[in-house]
Amino acid sequence: MLVKRRVVFYVVIGLVMFVAAACAGGDDAKDESLIADKNEGASIGGSSDSREASSPVLEKSDVQAELVIYGVSNAEEEFNDRWGNDLREQFPNITFTYIQNEQGKSLSELIMANQPIDILFDSIGSAPSTLIENGFEYDITDLARAHGVDLARFEPTFLDSIRQMGGLYGLPVNGGGLVIYYNKDIFDHFGVEYPTDGMTWDELLDLSKRVTRQEDGKQYAGFAASVAHPMRMNPYSLDVVDMETNTAAIDNDLWRKMMEYMVVLPITQDEGYRELYASRNGGLWTGDFVGEQNLAMFMMNFGLQYAVPEFETMNWDMVSIPIFDDLPGVGSQPYPNFFFITSSSKHKDAAMEVLKYVTSDEHVMKESRKGNIPVLVNEDIKEMFGQDTVYKDKNMKNAVFYNAFAVPHRKTIYDNLVAGPLDAQLKRVILGEIDLNTAFRNAVEEANQAIAERVAAQK
Repeated sequence: MLVKRRVVFYVVIGLVMFVAAACAGGDDAKDESLIADKNEGASIGGSSDSREASSPVLEKSDVQAELVIYGVSNAEEEFNDRWGNDLREQFPNITFTYIQNEQGKSLSELIMANQPIDILFDSIGSAPSTLIENGFEYDITDLARAHGVDLARFEPTFLDSIRQMGGLYGLPVNGGGLVIYYNKDIFDHFGVEYPTDGMTWDELLDLSKRVTRQEDGKQYAGFAASVAHPMRMNPYSLDVVDMETNTAAIDNDLWRKMMEYMVVLPITQDEGYRELYASRNGGLWTGDFVGEQNLAMFMMNFGLQYAVPEFETMNWDMVSIPIFDDLPGVGSQPYPNFFFITSSSKHKDAAMEVLKYVTSDEHVMKESRKGNIPVLVNEDIKEMFGQDTVYKDKNMKNAVFYNAFAVPHRKTIYDNLVAGPLDAQLKRVILGEIDLNTAFRNAVEEANQAIAERVAAQK
């Protein structure tokens, strides 16, 4: 048996992890090592197995296998509710075992213990670490064709998000993307109109300023966003890291423009908001939006409403993220979650039948009705988006689909090493310590050093 171990590191994406319904696979990639047995048919490095691809398509009742599905983020209860129960009914001769990432069952521990994993359930954000770095990638293009999967049915950018890593290593099971949540009570209190789909960023800044006020000792903030989320889903499809040189790729005018509009200007255009920001050691978050309710608009990955109970009693709605004038009609990059068939699986045909079912019109309609972003272009399915949820009257469909999804950028395991330094440097800009150009130069220098250290540690 060939044993190859490679230590990789956590890719942390903050709040995207707990936005469970929208980013169900999770964004906290764990430490992993690679153990792949090539003598047992594993195909390492993204190649597809033509022998598997030419296998006959079986009826569901004929498919027999024991499949292990590893979930990087989702609890077993949620997995069963969304997929597991249906899969066991559809495939009575397949034994499904779901392993949840938890203490004692991290991906690295399972790999070291030679635990077979047939399907890896994860987000596009942490796939570079969990999938690629462990050598689990397996191009299913031929296999999908042999099993009658019509890839033209899928939202193209969802498939592109994984293809930019080298191949079609799985199929998306739900989407994700940035939206703007807003507190209707704050807008009503100040007599200001609500945000709308299709706004420009200049219009959002003006709207933010009008609801950024201090009243009765309470400071209200108009708009907030993290640094990491718009970096990973930026509308200009800009890479965070240059894959050829392993260096930060953010020191340019477009990156500066995006971060200035999304992070800096909403705060610096009002001194009261700047003081509030300073008192919080930087940043207003979910607690401000749903708890203190002093934040009028919050840009976050879709699905926050399912993870935070306070949304049930709060007077809120959502709209699409604003657009830039030179990029009309283009919104967030998608942030889908995938079922990846691993290169080491001995049951690729059975696994492909599973992927075929969970991406069928029938099952995607169920997901859509439950309020999970559908992965297919079928308009009938989109029309039912969220209709079985308590939020069926919210503006969810337009918030997600009003703009076209941006082309996915090339993600790397080093992206988070850039987000951290940039976040710290932009805080200094907001507090008036340095200018924007200096912040980006400093962030690039710090990020490049961190990336170099990571690369050296992996050798």
